Amino acid sequence: MLKFCYLIVISCLVQINFGYLLFSTDDNVFLAKSLKSERYRYDVFKPKYKEIVTENKVSKVGRGINGGFACGACTVLVGMGEQLADINNETLAEGLERLCGVLPSPLNTDCTSVVFTLGPAVLEFLKNSSTPDSVCYSVGLCVPEPEVCNLFPAPAKPMKLLKKFALTNSQKSKTTELMLKAFPWLCYIPGVSQICEAFEKTFHDLVPGLDIDEDGFSPAETFRGALWRGRDCHDGDSDVHPGRIPKDSDRHLDSNCNGIHGINDLTGLPWEEELCTGTAPKGIIYLGDSVGAHFHLPPQWFSPLDMDANIFSNISEVITNEGDWPHLGFATGFRNSTMPDIVEGKVDSIYLRMRERNRCNHRDYQNLARNGANSTDTLFYIKSLSQNKRDLPAIVFYALIGNDVCTEKVDPDSMTTVEKFRNNTLTVLDILEKQLAAGSHVVLVGLIDAGFLYEEMGERVHPLGKVGNNIRYKDMYRWFNCMEIGPCAGWLNPDPVMRNKTSIRSKELSDALRDIAATYKYYNFDLTFIDNPFHKVLDTWVASGRKIYELVEPVDSLHPTQLAQSLIAEQVWSDLESIAPHILGPVNPNNHIIKQLFGHQGGH
Repeated sequence: MLKFCYLIVISCLVQINFGYLLFSTDDNVFLAKSLKSERYRYDVFKPKYKEIVTENKVSKVGRGINGGFACGACTVLVGMGEQLADINNETLAEGLERLCGVLPSPLNTDCTSVVFTLGPAVLEFLKNSSTPDSVCYSVGLCVPEPEVCNLFPAPAKPMKLLKKFALTNSQKSKTTELMLKAFPWLCYIPGVSQICEAFEKTFHDLVPGLDIDEDGFSPAETFRGALWRGRDCHDGDSDVHPGRIPKDSDRHLDSNCNGIHGINDLTGLPWEEELCTGTAPKGIIYLGDSVGAHFHLPPQWFSPLDMDANIFSNISEVITNEGDWPHLGFATGFRNSTMPDIVEGKVDSIYLRMRERNRCNHRDYQNLARNGANSTDTLFYIKSLSQNKRDLPAIVFYALIGNDVCTEKVDPDSMTTVEKFRNNTLTVLDILEKQLAAGSHVVLVGLIDAGFLYEEMGERVHPLGKVGNNIRYKDMYRWFNCMEIGPCAGWLNPDPVMRNKTSIRSKELSDALRDIAATYKYYNFDLTFIDNPFHKVLDTWVASGRKIYELVEPVDSLHPTQLAQSLIAEQVWSDLESIAPHILGPVNPNNHIIKQLFGHQGGH
């Protein structure tokens, strides 16, 4: 939803199930088959928008102030170690060792190296009853200029910096690298992640890491693979991929990967032709941010009370999916969670409902959502769209929920202007006009108004503060805003005036989308506007006597939970049935035959 979701795994050796991808611990270089391809060069941007894209990409990797990421990572690491020590009646050093011990190899080795580096300051911590913040300021990973930013309750006496323990620049760099290797999920902390450059450089193209035929689809799941787009059933042939118009009616080869092919011996006609022709099959394409990507971090990773080795057993898969769960989300979700310990709940999605409506739509989905994306980013990310005139029509959701108004600075001028947002949107629509097949549909989704979150969440205890009952969400918001690395300084702000200014701009941008949908016409698709569905979901939830926090992710306090994701899918579907039922298309009368003949159609 908001601008806190760029992730990094610097120098982290990740074990995965295919051999093209590896992180180098020596060079901090992601070794992979190049993600750049002539197939994805895009030359239709207007010249002035090329400059905007370049400028915006550069502006996202700043480190904030007061130490930025290194400071944040150090504070959280030492804080979790302290809490583990309190739980087990141990010293801080023992607590940090215990924290390292629950990590899988080789992360535990890197974690131990961090603890060793911080050792002298940790010992001084024991003597002086310091706080995790003061330890990190003492070693120099946090910088007390222009002000000190405390996450944990400040000590009664002014903090004394222990200069003799300050790290050299080389030690700071090495320690930061080790923390990223041992605790890559620290990049997921709201705001911190947006300055993680290496991951941005690796994944900014939004194309699969494994894609031999370079058609934009992959047989592997992670690294922007089949969890994000329909699984490629033949990665050695670029003419075979989900969503294409069947080649030779799929008499002999399943060219669109929907699991339907072959010939009806009784009629001599291809099954694809008999079962799908005239049923208006169409795919789902989602252009958006972390709400559509379904950003989720297990709160157990930040709560020493709930921490054990089993919690981190699936960490590699979570990392390689950028902290996102698109296969469980409201846009393109297609299966229930295989990790119920860290994410659970019903899966419902627009894709699943379209597939149930017409099983010829099987595997025809693309989730191009990106954590932190705003309307300017989308001008760049849309070049990864795998769609052309030989493909079937699609329903495209353009859903930039909040990043155009959410920045790390408490400054209304840092929000996207209405004019720029409008121009960005129109440019995206021009690109879609050039690529989408005739008969497609584009749904413009209004922005969220999250002005209620500060009052709803501010006094609640954050998972990181469960042990001592000493960190509330308002403390986390203040800490991030102090270092200018926060997810949304406008809404997550104690100042109601600033929150209101952010809400006003959000409404102005939504109104721009509404006006575009009512004014502009295109040849290859029609335009529809819908209000942000999460608003209606929350209103209905509260009216039933439930609490808002139950639908908000506990780690970042901004994203919809798994439960909320399924409710959003239901709401979007209801809105489309009411406003534009033609978008959904007819129910395929041959669905029962497809089930009988082709079963699960090759799965996902």
